[in-house]
Amino acid sequence: MKTLNEPSIWKIASAFLHLGLTAFGGLAMVEPIRKMAVDKQSWLRQEEFLDGLALCQMLPGATVVQLGTYVGYRLRRVSGALTAAASFILPAFILMLALSFLYFRYTDISWVQAVSRGMSSVVIALLLQALWRLSQAVRKHWLDAVIALLALGAFALRVNFLLVFLGAGLLRMALGLWLLPVQGPRNPAVATVNPKLGRTLALVTLVLFGVGLAVWGLGWLHPDLGRMTRIFLKIGVVSFGGGYAMVPILQWEVVNSWHWLTLKQFMDGILLGFITPGPIMILATFVGYRMYGLLGTVVATIAVFLPPILMIIFVTPYYQRLKEARWMRPLIQGILAALVGMLALVTLQMGQAAITGAPDLLLTAAAAIVLIVFEVNLLWIVPAVAGLSLFIF
Repeated sequence: MKTLNEPSIWKIASAFLHLGLTAFGGLAMVEPIRKMAVDKQSWLRQEEFLDGLALCQMLPGATVVQLGTYVGYRLRRVSGALTAAASFILPAFILMLALSFLYFRYTDISWVQAVSRGMSSVVIALLLQALWRLSQAVRKHWLDAVIALLALGAFALRVNFLLVFLGAGLLRMALGLWLLPVQGPRNPAVATVNPKLGRTLALVTLVLFGVGLAVWGLGWLHPDLGRMTRIFLKIGVVSFGGGYAMVPILQWEVVNSWHWLTLKQFMDGILLGFITPGPIMILATFVGYRMYGLLGTVVATIAVFLPPILMIIFVTPYYQRLKEARWMRPLIQGILAALVGMLALVTLQMGQAAITGAPDLLLTAAAAIVLIVFEVNLLWIVPAVAGLSLFIF
């Protein structure tokens, strides 16, 4: 699959390890991934990246992990996808493993609360940066801006997010084909791609068979470990709306149904997830450690992330062909407009929760300025804010 600049597997791993070390804030990481893949490395065109972002919004799982998987697949097919996803998740996994060990041994996380408060300011700054960049896609015509505002209202009224994305895409497609017909030539590099669908399908089928066999074996050797694996696989399949959608499902399973964690332990795990780089779904590592130590962390983490990663690997080849259809471009544009609406609401809600005083406001403003105006690397911002947080809070 041709790209603007095809990298080696090691280059992909290095880039996504770097991103994984600074992956705070869920959707806020969309802009750093875009900046790396489009602006810095020239691996994808802006349009191709936004296409992938729209696809990830329609599938279950952690959006930023799926987005990294999409970028990796576009670069080096299955090997690139798995490398990008694993490299992105690895830093969060290692840190959550260490924090879980400290938590269950010492159970005092007062310092975590101080650092988490400062990290919240970084998350808001990242969300503002992502909102500013993505809003450029809906500032080109009034129709996209209107759809973004309508989506914002629908999300505020708690309309099912899948219906909002689908409705926004269909509305933009219907009105776009009528009022704003898509112009411009097709992308010949994409149109003539042979993504070797048969090989991809065979690999995915083989992996699914292996996963099924492993789950059956775990259930036979250790019923509780097998049960935990099935729970996290299920969450990976049904967590539409990103990693935050898994929190109530996971609470019901591990706290209410099986009593593997107390409610306080579960809430502390969420707090640890907030100060850990990576998606909130890394909470699976915390639960796995509580249950079966190192083995539990590995099994739970793989189980919760594998389904959405496989979905991206399987769907992307078909998506690359499908999006060349004349009606597909306005559909994608509508989904992106709805994403801007969702991002605006998330930024507002998280900002209200995170900014509770003058120190929070000053940290957020400073982080936003150095990110958006001066474009300082997150690897400098995160430790600086963490240190200030321990001092201030």
